[in-house]
Amino acid sequence: MSNNLTKVGILGGSGFTGEELLRILSNHPKTEVIAVSSRELLGQSTSKIVKESNLIFVKPDDDIFYDCEVIFFATPHGVSMSMVSSFLTKNIKVIDLSADFRLKNTKIWEEWYNSLHTQEDLLSESVYGLTELNLKEIKSARLVAVPGCYPTCSLLGVLPILSSELKIDSIIVDAKSGISGAGRKKVEHGLSEEIQENFRAYGLEGHRHLPEIRDILEEVSGYPIKVNFLPHLIPTMRGIYSTIYLQLKELLDLNIQDLYESFYQSSPNVKILKSGKVPDIKSITKTNNCNISVNYSNIENQIIVISSIDNLIKGAAGQAVECYNLMNDFNQSTGLVNG
Repeated sequence: MSNNLTKVGILGGSGFTGEELLRILSNHPKTEVIAVSSRELLGQSTSKIVKESNLIFVKPDDDIFYDCEVIFFATPHGVSMSMVSSFLTKNIKVIDLSADFRLKNTKIWEEWYNSLHTQEDLLSESVYGLTELNLKEIKSARLVAVPGCYPTCSLLGVLPILSSELKIDSIIVDAKSGISGAGRKKVEHGLSEEIQENFRAYGLEGHRHLPEIRDILEEVSGYPIKVNFLPHLIPTMRGIYSTIYLQLKELLDLNIQDLYESFYQSSPNVKILKSGKVPDIKSITKTNNCNISVNYSNIENQIIVISSIDNLIKGAAGQAVECYNLMNDFNQSTGLVNG
């Protein structure tokens, strides 16, 4: 491998998100993956899940990770916060796909994740890795918290309104996800059979992505917004489809279609569909795209936004690689498929 390639490591390489990361980075023209961890596949070849890769899965505490320039965490919550400092002190950049650094309020994080947050001092430094929102901040970051899949799909559908003079009273996010969002273990232990020819809501008591959505909405808008978020599982492997009902305080004399097209005109990954068209999951599958349609409701002062992404790519691994590209002064879309 060329010495000019950026050396990266992936902690948690055998889950769905880790697999996508390994696949994308193994084909990235400016990157060399030198280490991948997995407790389940320890000692086995990474080619078992990604044919382009031929490393051996190692333990998460293997010293080889300290030879990396960038570390990706594709681990459950609680793991990255126990390890991040050891990398940052050695000037190794960290891109965390878990929830450990997404919320700035540790009390809210601890309430939703039922564990103690031990790295509060790093929260002020971490950058929320939604490239359409924090492009400049991501470029100079040492620690990036990659947004969750549902928040990515939801927030991209709302950001243009927050940038305008329109004020939001309340939001209802009716979101559907393919079963890969539940994780490889649940899929392999019967979830695919359970949801086949089936369709159901879950998380009625509250979903962990709700405080993340609410937090970013209020940070950007500067005022409190009532948010109701309910996810559903649909019988597909991947994809998120969110129908977002935005109740405005007043629908001013603005062309909403023009507003969205203007807001995203420089974004390589967001496509605003022509008026009357709606997204579908198939068109964004295995791409880093978000397709959005904007529609007027028959309810006064309400608009309906439909947003769709691939939960494993734009909602996880692809977005992480966008951040990686920006942090290393690469083109934002290097190594990614923008359909």
